[in-house]
Amino acid sequence: MRIHPLSCGLGFAFLIEDSHGLFLIDSGSPGQRHRVLAKMRELGRTDLKLIWITHAHYDHYGSALALRELTGAPIAVHPADAHSLVTGQSPLGTPHHFGFIFSLVLPMLNQIRPLPATSPDFTLQDGETLERFGINASILHTPGHTPGHSCLLLPDGTTFSGDLISRNPTPRLQYLVATDWSQLPHSLARFQAACPEWTYSGHSPRPIPGKVLQEISS
Repeated sequence: MRIHPLSCGLGFAFLIEDSHGLFLIDSGSPGQRHRVLAKMRELGRTDLKLIWITHAHYDHYGSALALRELTGAPIAVHPADAHSLVTGQSPLGTPHHFGFIFSLVLPMLNQIRPLPATSPDFTLQDGETLERFGINASILHTPGHTPGHSCLLLPDGTTFSGDLISRNPTPRLQYLVATDWSQLPHSLARFQAACPEWTYSGHSPRPIPGKVLQEISS
């Protein structure tokens, strides 16, 4: 199994390459489908099996609809964020620190590259797995940033934390925008309890070592 981080606009998508197929974690901003398709061509693969969305934000599901239309891969998300995808919404919640910048920028981005309404093909709850698609991965519901924000856990200790963890400049708990700030400490504790070996956050190609993750405080 290999992980390919792909810079897709404002965020990163992660293409998991496995003998059973390709699996995409998030899809980047609208208009970024070519980044994923180019990597697939480079790998000589056309077998994209699934697009898992960690949460309903502009820079995480913006190209999912286009990729489904081009590859046939189904889209999945936690049910608490499904309505936002269906209606083409990107709920930012309440900003802290410099998070207000996102509230100013998002309307302008939507004018330039509108966020498409993207109905998921199915939803998965906390603890459910993606085994039926050929990948042994489980869903960990970590709300706060959005109601349905979820992390993906692989059995080898590799994890994808979406925006629960901020990577820049150093690893820390999300501190810019959240729909419910009070949920974030519990979500972090649940994620740390899973003891990840390596964690890919949504805005960096560099994984966070498990030891560093355990040192993050709420």
